[in-house]
Order: sequence, then structure tokens, then C-alpha cells
Amino acid sequence: MATATLKDIARKLNLSTATVSLALNQRPGVSEQTREDVLAVARELNYNVKISGYKPSRRRTQKNLGMIGFLVYKRYGKIITDSEFFTALISAVERAARAQNYTLLLTYCMSEENISDTIKLLKGSNLTGLLILGTELFEEDAELFYEMNLPVVILDCDLLGCKFDTVTIHNEDGIWRGMKYFYESGHREIGYLHSSFSIRNFEQRHRGYESFLNKFNLNKGEQKIFMVEPTLEGTCADICELVRQNIEFPSALIADNDLIALGAMRAFAQCGIKVPDEISVIGFDDIPLAALIEPQLTSINVSCDALGESAVNQLLWRKDNPESVSRKISIGTELNIRSSVKFI
Repeated sequence: MATATLKDIARKLNLSTATVSLALNQRPGVSEQTREDVLAVARELNYNVKISGYKPSRRRTQKNLGMIGFLVYKRYGKIITDSEFFTALISAVERAARAQNYTLLLTYCMSEENISDTIKLLKGSNLTGLLILGTELFEEDAELFYEMNLPVVILDCDLLGCKFDTVTIHNEDGIWRGMKYFYESGHREIGYLHSSFSIRNFEQRHRGYESFLNKFNLNKGEQKIFMVEPTLEGTCADICELVRQNIEFPSALIADNDLIALGAMRAFAQCGIKVPDEISVIGFDDIPLAALIEPQLTSINVSCDALGESAVNQLLWRKDNPESVSRKISIGTELNIRSSVKFI
């Protein structure tokens, strides 16, 4: 009999793997009913990881100072998934809250139609403040949270004209790092694997790509942007279709994120196109899977710990400084060089 996994439990209960992990490890952020349901299904499926009690460290035995809400907002469900990056980011926020002696209440909102109901639920939860994972959030969505009347920080989305504090990735900086490495590796025709679902992060990354091309006068005005579905399977299908259409690819491709890059690499392998010998690829996010494939994916690294810690610290600062001007915090990136780029 196959060993049960977190995904098996999550699928059976229609939960995220992050929520299942919190419940199994007796972490804050899930309701007692959800925790009981997860434990029951884990036993039913003979889940083979020991389900142990939560053992607080000496610091965690200090007085709990309150509860921070963490809302994971999904407009599409194509970008925020149970991928390694978002699971790591949610865990980083939980650790940062615990380090400040706050409990984290994790809540999911699956579409814009449910925001009003979610706000009503959060209002009744006696929160110290609210963090919003805003990767798929639009400006008009954020405006609905103005009525919360408590500190709010938006994580992973730099909304324009928004009065809330934000903590984001410096997306243009990251793309420049990848493009600079391509350039130093001898590549002069560089294409872009762009998500067909628009979010602010991807807009900023694309802007970084365009600005680098203009700075170094590359591509000579030719269109080398390839629109793909932002999932591993979707990108693979889209790239395979482009190959069937005999589309000519440049020598290098940089992607909106790692799942897109990995999907493209899978498609190239299926079509007999060798990476990096024929096409070099760089991703964004540096998820663990990037180092497990062959060839290993060069990727722009984002520190989830830095994002989580900055978001929690900014929320607590805002609690004590409610009238101060909004802060827009940007976390830098690093390029993790592996074997998916060829020197030419």
C-alpha cells in the first residue's frame, strides 16, 4: 500500500498542504475543528509521520500578546498554490509571529466574491492586526479592507495608491540579476516566459526585463515574449504547442517564476531540445525543486524568512504608529547559479 502524503490528506479535506502541516505539527493558525479533522484523516490514511504535541521553547512560554490574522487571498488560484514557495512563505510568517509571542490565525479567501464575508469573519476574531498575502490582490480588492479599523500590512504585492503598508520582493532587481548573468554568459537574444494571468509581481518583473533590453540595446525591437499558463503543466503544454508551430526561440529564456521555467524545461525535454546546450533558462523564486531536476535550474532567490519577518515587524510597528505615513518595504534578491545556463 502506498504511503500517504500531506497532499492526500489535503485533497480529502479540501485544504491546503500548509494548513495540514500546521495541524499535524500542532502549530497555531488553524481552528481546533480543522486540527481534529486533519488528525482523524491522518490516522485513517495511516500517515506515517508521528503526530506529536507542540512543545514550546522557553521563549514561547512567555505571555501571549495577541493574535495576528494572516489572510491568503486567491483571485485566480493559478499563482498562489500549494507550491514550495508559498508554503515556505506562510511558515516564515508563522515563525516570525511566534517569535514576537503572537498567535497566527490563518484564513483563506478563494475569490473576490468572498471578500466581504471574510472581512466580517475577521472583524469578529479580536485581532491585533492583519497580514494579507496579496500576490493575487488588485487595488480595488484592497480598498474593501479599509473598513477593518486595525493595522493592515499587505505582503508580496506593491499596490499603487494603496494606503496600507506593503512588504514586497524587489522584482525588477531580481530580473536584472538574471539578465545580467545571461549577458555576461554571452547571450544577446533573450526571451521572456510571461504568465497569461496578470499580477503586480509579474508586471514588475516584465518591466525589469524590458528596461534591461533597452539599456543594452538587445533584441533589436523583435518580440520575444511567450505567454504561458503559470503552472508547470500549463507551461509545458503551451511550450510544446509553440514547438509544434515551429516557433524560433532565442538562445536564452527568463521566466516569471520557477514553475513556468520548470514547465518550459519539461516541454523542451519532451521535444528533444536540450537545456542548456540549445536553450538556457533562468527562473524566479528559487524553490527547492529547482535544485532537484537535471539540469539544475539557475534561479533568482527570494528570502521567505526576510519577507515574513519584515511583514510581522512592520505590522507591529504600525500598531504603535497608526498615524505615520505608509511604508513600502522592498526585499532584495540573489541569483543562485546552477547548470541551466550555457556560456557562449
